Amino acid sequence: MENVICNLCGNAQSDTYETVSDLLLERHDVQVELVQCVECSLVYQNPRPTPAEIGEHYPPEYVSYVDHASEKKRSWLLQQAIEYGFRKRQRFITRHKKGGSLLDIGCAAGTFILGMRDLKNWQVAGVELSEDVAAMARERYDLNVFSGTLENAAFEDEQFDVVTMWDVLEHVHDPIATLNEIHRILKPDGLLLTRVPNLACWDVALFGNCWAGYDAPRHLYIFTPQTLKETLAKAGFHAFENSSGSASYMTFVLSVKFWLTAKGVSEQTKSLLIGLLYHPIARLISAPFFYLPNFALRGPILVTLSKKE
Repeated sequence: MENVICNLCGNAQSDTYETVSDLLLERHDVQVELVQCVECSLVYQNPRPTPAEIGEHYPPEYVSYVDHASEKKRSWLLQQAIEYGFRKRQRFITRHKKGGSLLDIGCAAGTFILGMRDLKNWQVAGVELSEDVAAMARERYDLNVFSGTLENAAFEDEQFDVVTMWDVLEHVHDPIATLNEIHRILKPDGLLLTRVPNLACWDVALFGNCWAGYDAPRHLYIFTPQTLKETLAKAGFHAFENSSGSASYMTFVLSVKFWLTAKGVSEQTKSLLIGLLYHPIARLISAPFFYLPNFALRGPILVTLSKKE
């Protein structure tokens, strides 16, 4: 474990914010402390696992390593919902760029860049920290995926038209350094997309330390729209578009699951309730309620588009 200062402003003074445990992997003995910088209000984990230690918190069953393109065990309706989510990701990019070179950092099994490659106008590459998962992306789909950190990949200056980080920035030990490297490899008119949990969402007040966005101990930083904007600006980016409507429902359901577990609800009852929430009719009926928070950037997931300044 290591103690750190605020990555955004460099202040060493912070207040205790929340204590959270590893609810995703049901390791309730793994607890971490989140603190809030008294100067800039950034929330981060302190103390936290070192880069050498953090790998033990990403076992093979970690959900982000699932190959959504080849997974066959889920229902047809759920698979359609997942595929719709990936098409929605594509539209965040294609509304601004019709083609070019794209790098996905933390690409996991490569589902997103595989879909972008299928659009024909894109040359894609990925970076994935897990060697096994990166190898799977290369072998199954012939994708250009580097295994290791972004810095170790040593891409050329101004190489990419688009860089994406889907649910990644909150995981890295030094967000400013990572964003500085992205700034170097992006073309002058390049586009950066980040998606992170949104600490300013209404779900935080509803679920407390059972909110899925905390995902301890893997999420080292928890951003608000303001602290993300300031972090991006410090690395030379101008955030020009924000949305908090992405993945709101699925994040809500996961928070409900964590909350039911914390309350000691039986597995049978919990399975029944979660199954009902996953049903397409439940999603359809509740859809208006998940659109409303987006207008005030109060949804649980924040997608931000930025350009180099």
